[in-house]
Amino acid sequence: MTRALSFGSSGIFRPSRSRGQCFLRDSNVIERIVRVVAPLEKQSFLEIGAGTGELTSYLAREGPRIIAIETDRLVVNQLMTNMLPFRNTVRVVYGDVLKTEFEELFKPLGINRVRVVGNLPYSIASPILLRLLLENEYFSDLTLMFQEEVAERIVAGPGTKSYGFLSVIAQQAATAELVFRISPEAFRPRPRVRSALVAFQLKHSKASRVGDPAFFRFLVRSLMSHRRKTLSNNIKRIQSLVVGPKLIHQALEELEIPGDRRAEALSVEDFTAISRFCTSRLPKFSDNIKVESQH
Repeated sequence: MTRALSFGSSGIFRPSRSRGQCFLRDSNVIERIVRVVAPLEKQSFLEIGAGTGELTSYLAREGPRIIAIETDRLVVNQLMTNMLPFRNTVRVVYGDVLKTEFEELFKPLGINRVRVVGNLPYSIASPILLRLLLENEYFSDLTLMFQEEVAERIVAGPGTKSYGFLSVIAQQAATAELVFRISPEAFRPRPRVRSALVAFQLKHSKASRVGDPAFFRFLVRSLMSHRRKTLSNNIKRIQSLVVGPKLIHQALEELEIPGDRRAEALSVEDFTAISRFCTSRLPKFSDNIKVESQH
């Protein structure tokens, strides 16, 4: 649930390290992010984890319409105060982006697609990204900050140490680029890890479709959970209510993908083709599918 707030709220806020609250304070880094985003006056933005508004205010100076969402009430109070100079273009929303109904948020404002920016809470950064990619019809592009290790996983290529589930899901849905890295000194309180900014240009074309998105994620997660095993051995473990090893074997044969190849060597295009083949022969797949492993 999200709730828009009226300007004029007040409160005293101090960052909590126990909550993982680390706010970007370095103006040079903020200005660099704004140059990457290159906001225009008539554009609409969703800022996730707006905090007390450091990045928000820099973006707002360029004139776009901004929906700034924040889940901590004390932080929201400070954000409302800081955004008073931009009250005509910045709408502050108190809520959790993982529970936000995007259509309910955007439709009353007459918005079809927004650009997304944000310094994501690192403890839930991956779930937030996965939801944005799954519901990408609401967004045109994403510019998001992650823990450096997560950013490297997002952009990793086949056969590399960092390549995995997140790499495949992100790169199937978007062209992802690690733009630059950010030192812990740019934040207060100072985090224990380095950060990195990743830019995503979302793919909305039919060519990028995977069949059933739920099955695609199930397939990638299943194979990548044993990424160093050969596909022939790997898929023996896959058992669910509607799919088993036989169908995936058929996909490999049809697509001429050798069974002795490891999952970590499959390209994003390989995973996409396997998913499209299988889901063309399956009923509607469910995110709540029961998956069991054979040992």
